[in-house]
Amino acid sequence: MNNQLAVFIDFENVALWAEHEFIDFELTPLIEYLQSRGPLVIKRAYGDWGRFARYRDELMNNSLDLVQIYSVRAGKNRADIRMAMDALETAMTRPNIQTFVIVSGDSDFGPLASKLREYGRYTLGIGPRTITHPLLVKSCDEFVYLETALGEVAEVDEQSVADIEVDRNLLRKALVAHSQRGEVPVLAAKLKHTMLLMDPAFNEANFGYSQFKTWLEDNHDLIKLFVKEGQLYVAPHDFVAPRDFDLSPAEPAYATGESTPVSRPALETQYLHIFTRLKLMAVDSVTRRDVLRDLYRELSERPGKRTTDELLDELRERYETQGLIRSKIALRQIWQLGFSQRAFDFNGHGASVHTPVRLAPEMNSEAVFVRRAESGFVYAVIHAGLEIDQAELAAVLLNDRTQGDYIQSLLDDLEGRSLIVQAKGRYSLPGQGTIPFADEPALQGLSHDIAQMALPENLAGSGPDTARTLAKTAMVQRSQDFAASARSYLAACRVQWEAVERGEEGATLEDLRWYMASYASVMAGNLSQVHHNYAGARPYYLAFFTLVQEDDPLWSRMRGLINPMLCYFWANAGRELGANVTNWKPSTTSPAQVATLAATHPNPELRQLWQTITEALAAVNPGLLRRVVNQLRLNQGEAPEAAQVANHIEKMLTR
Repeated sequence: MNNQLAVFIDFENVALWAEHEFIDFELTPLIEYLQSRGPLVIKRAYGDWGRFARYRDELMNNSLDLVQIYSVRAGKNRADIRMAMDALETAMTRPNIQTFVIVSGDSDFGPLASKLREYGRYTLGIGPRTITHPLLVKSCDEFVYLETALGEVAEVDEQSVADIEVDRNLLRKALVAHSQRGEVPVLAAKLKHTMLLMDPAFNEANFGYSQFKTWLEDNHDLIKLFVKEGQLYVAPHDFVAPRDFDLSPAEPAYATGESTPVSRPALETQYLHIFTRLKLMAVDSVTRRDVLRDLYRELSERPGKRTTDELLDELRERYETQGLIRSKIALRQIWQLGFSQRAFDFNGHGASVHTPVRLAPEMNSEAVFVRRAESGFVYAVIHAGLEIDQAELAAVLLNDRTQGDYIQSLLDDLEGRSLIVQAKGRYSLPGQGTIPFADEPALQGLSHDIAQMALPENLAGSGPDTARTLAKTAMVQRSQDFAASARSYLAACRVQWEAVERGEEGATLEDLRWYMASYASVMAGNLSQVHHNYAGARPYYLAFFTLVQEDDPLWSRMRGLINPMLCYFWANAGRELGANVTNWKPSTTSPAQVATLAATHPNPELRQLWQTITEALAAVNPGLLRRVVNQLRLNQGEAPEAAQVANHIEKMLTR
């Protein structure tokens, strides 16, 4: 019999987390992930479906039983108790179900997981990385971060660098345990089982690896790999094989411990990475074209009659009746291609999923619309500072290397709209010099800091590999010493800046913007939280928001910082004026809640300062404020003043 699964979802916990973190949450990718583990014979979600009504259709389309729990705010533990009772009842009455899935980050479910293990059930926990309590993780047989299950792109950030070191230490400990039992080399599958026993949260997919073997290979400084009859074995790096040893080294470089030269990814791999960041890997070119054509036809026939959300819902329902499974997330990402290239018009209103939409006036044919949308991918490649190879781009975008002429037509369209320029056979963004954003007003402070940074002699003339090492050092330093982290990030910026100007291979503008955004976030924290220089920190906050835009690949890289940066940006206005804002923290409030508290504060000076700095934010990143407006609209049932604040911000966006 197949391994049957029972799934219990604390929907309030995960949905509120997604809204708080600006993640477009859909359940379908999670269900698809779980289906890969075995048949789902019980699927239940617990929540107040009046509060989460917009999710009901998708939940029911995935055949989930919706368990109504009233009074989400006042009686939060009621969902916890009901879920625990149902799970235990299932364990006692359904012996055929051996795997129980608990989807939540709440530590209250730790005892439930422990009790299920006592009954001999395998417990798989799934919860958001940022809010899941360690007690829940340790109580499960295995724990998978929700971001991984949802297919979020794994990025190197401050949190993941710390986690990488934790998992490397875990690898060492597991090998020591097997060495003490005389079991090295140990079968790789057995080693992973030991690591999961030691830490249920270990999962190579958290760092973007599709296989345990690949993760092991990237840690070859700690281990030696061997093969026998097609199976992989692992030993500590200092393992000395006896004379009668019958295993063969998996790779000569790994087996001998020799360092391997850093290999830069092929151009097609770099293109694929950007394609993944745009979340289009799960959408084949035929589906993308079909959806784009349907969008064009619908907006041509009924312009300005529906909002984006309404239109995408209609299309999703239509596809379902045709037997086509196309999630709203996939439809939204295809939509985003056209949106980022200004293919839509909102009739003078702020661009929002809640605003009636029509085609932009120049979208006079289906072919023009499709070309405009697909040019967004090519623009993202140039925005990252990568070279253009028409055949490679065609292979990624169209799965057809012979379509180089079409890629050239996209380049011509972008150039005709003055979004890119061509000089000496290379495409780049318009602007002065090789770094086109250097002269942006909101980035002048960062550019000045980088120009004034004096590199030590051992770093002079170094390249992108050195910049990447400096950035990783800065990530580790960040939690202990803002000032030291800022210095390391600034050095990474200067090294990368010079490498880009020299045109060095592998030196991309995307990485430079990443280092600059990271430096801006650390400087903002150092000035505001350490030195209490709130006014001095503000330019660094605005520089961060200038660099991190929703339609830019940097958005997914910096997602974990966006919410706290925005909360502190607004809360610092209160601190600057001496107001009591101790409760305005990212750990307890969302940006929408902080905006509501500041905009409706009894102190008129604080309201005015909030207005001023929010107008400055609207000038550099209107998309982020539209996200906040959407969040405010969702909260207006519980906080009536949220609608008033949403209207206020929308007025700023239309000025």
